[in-house]
Amino acid sequence: MRPLIFALCLLGMPALAAEPLRIAVASNFKPVLERLNAEFTAATGIQVRLSSASSGVLATQILHGAPFDVFFSADRERPAQLIRRGIAAPAAAFCYASGVLALVGGQFPDLARPELRVAIANPLTAPYGEAALEVLARADYRSGAARTVVRGNNAAQAYQFWYSGAADLALIPLAVAPEGALPIPREWHKPLLQYALVLGESDALARYLKWIRSDTVRSTITNTGYDPCP
Repeated sequence: MRPLIFALCLLGMPALAAEPLRIAVASNFKPVLERLNAEFTAATGIQVRLSSASSGVLATQILHGAPFDVFFSADRERPAQLIRRGIAAPAAAFCYASGVLALVGGQFPDLARPELRVAIANPLTAPYGEAALEVLARADYRSGAARTVVRGNNAAQAYQFWYSGAADLALIPLAVAPEGALPIPREWHKPLLQYALVLGESDALARYLKWIRSDTVRSTITNTGYDPCP
């Protein structure tokens, strides 16, 4: 963690007495961002308040006036939708990670077994749920079409369904999966490019964005279950 602390020190500015930064984050990225934000606050004194849900739910909240400073989505489309609605300018969006889907609880051939229940995030609001459906629709797993698909509100809840025994398998983000999870081959689904959208403006936010986009933090993100942005 020393390189990260060094990167924060390079910001070289005194802590600001300000309201906490309000960050909306897709559930898959919440554990990583919580750890990173703790380091940022320790080094700068700037408080960060997180709100987490599926990308679709957060985008709807923002559309209806939720006062977030930054939105970390699990896809590119939700930030693009907000830009089209005039919530932010196109230049306010940037890629921060490329997501990796993983299988928990079994091996790939198990996805063809109709008696096994599979937990996924809600594909209507969660990009990882959309990717999971693409995997389940592959010809290799057509024999499992009668399977029970257990849908969580978001990736974190899908994991909880598997962990509690409500599902036998789970297709969830590698970043929130337990040790031993199998990364899904990237070509089995559309790329999970994860974009952030800047919604606020303040000195504290400028410092936060400089930090989150630094090479050191990007390296940390790629070491916690994500691929780098293309």
